[in-house]
Amino acid sequence: MTVYCALYSVDFFVVGFAGDGKRIVRVGFYESEEEFVREMEQLFKEVEMDEGVFSGFLRDLERYFSGEQISFNHPIHLTGTNFQIRVWEKVREIPYGETRSYGWVAESIGRAGAARAVANAVKRNPIALIIPCHRVVRSDGDVAGSGFGKRVREYLLQLEGAIP
Repeated sequence: MTVYCALYSVDFFVVGFAGDGKRIVRVGFYESEEEFVREMEQLFKEVEMDEGVFSGFLRDLERYFSGEQISFNHPIHLTGTNFQIRVWEKVREIPYGETRSYGWVAESIGRAGAARAVANAVKRNPIALIIPCHRVVRSDGDVAGSGFGKRVREYLLQLEGAIP
């Protein structure tokens, strides 16, 4: 099966994404196009760069990074453990411009006290933005640096008006 990929450049990083033509299977943040392509070639057998497959998602990215409040309601395909998928589905419910703590997510899925496990699941989120893991913060409100880095997370939260 061919996996289609495309990129969207933002300020100091690149949003890279992949899908099967119907569903998005990967969205991440990268320092360069080369880094993204290397990762996609490691993950998938057949990779083809094709922006056309993602025209709706690209329009939403443009609107989002222009500061428009949007929800990414695109079909996705998740692979992970049952726990990870429960975490990611809960995180997907966090509204634009708001944050929740790792502890809140843990409690919401019936696993109070599992904040560290939630943090690990959030770190492994394969579909950033659509599953807005940047909206999950520490209980003291501090932005953690896991996954794709504190700088990107803060950039997204500032864009959404969640932090000054």
